[in-house]
Amino acid sequence: MRILVITEEEEFYLPLSIEYLLTNSTDQILEVVCARNPLLPSRFAAVRKFYKAFGLGPVLSAALRAGKAKVKDTFGWLNFSGRYYSVRAVCSAHNVPYLHCDNINSPQFIQHCQQLNVELIASVSPTQIFKEKLINLPRYGCINIHTAKLPKYRGLYPVYWAMACGEKTIGVSVHYIEKGIDTGKILLQDEVEIPSAATLDRMLTITKLKGAELLIEVIKQLNSGTSSACYAQGEGGYFSFPTPQSYQEFKRHGYKLW
Repeated sequence: MRILVITEEEEFYLPLSIEYLLTNSTDQILEVVCARNPLLPSRFAAVRKFYKAFGLGPVLSAALRAGKAKVKDTFGWLNFSGRYYSVRAVCSAHNVPYLHCDNINSPQFIQHCQQLNVELIASVSPTQIFKEKLINLPRYGCINIHTAKLPKYRGLYPVYWAMACGEKTIGVSVHYIEKGIDTGKILLQDEVEIPSAATLDRMLTITKLKGAELLIEVIKQLNSGTSSACYAQGEGGYFSFPTPQSYQEFKRHGYKLW
């Protein structure tokens, strides 16, 4: 199967997902596309958003972590961790083409996908919303990893919100992409326990790897014609950026960011 992966550039968690996918998938990954994040178009915008939710200390700590990751990604001889700190670096190591795209719904990108003869688009946590032309383009459709047991925690930062709301487990879903946000038919779901005194960093790491594992299994099922999909049952909800109130609840449950 000819697969195009759409994700975002990020230092810590998405490189783990893409590394797992490129290492373990037996299908042809044509290209990994990193889409621009329209909600956080710059570092300044990200700092401002998260300062409002978490305060100065966590933002400074996050900036330090990101700075160290950038140094390790730029100067490979300083990286002794055995992991990658950018999606670009993962693609380079696996000799898979890498593309940055400002607008995945543009006519130019649609044409690019047609030229590649893409059969399946796998979405790994990009923020841009897929529109109808892109959704209908691949033979096997577009599928997405969402780190929640849908229909609960649709939208942004589902792992954080599950922890802030006091959940005991975090779900992981692979679903078809439709016009609504995280509303398509579910292909596969699983969940992982949240241990006491867990950190958001640890749970993001676990769920991103679990998502890549489920994605590979779904691709195998699509290849063999054994996949089945159905709409999620029950009440759900849409979540957006963290708030100061939610962060207080997050800490009240005994959790830390990292």
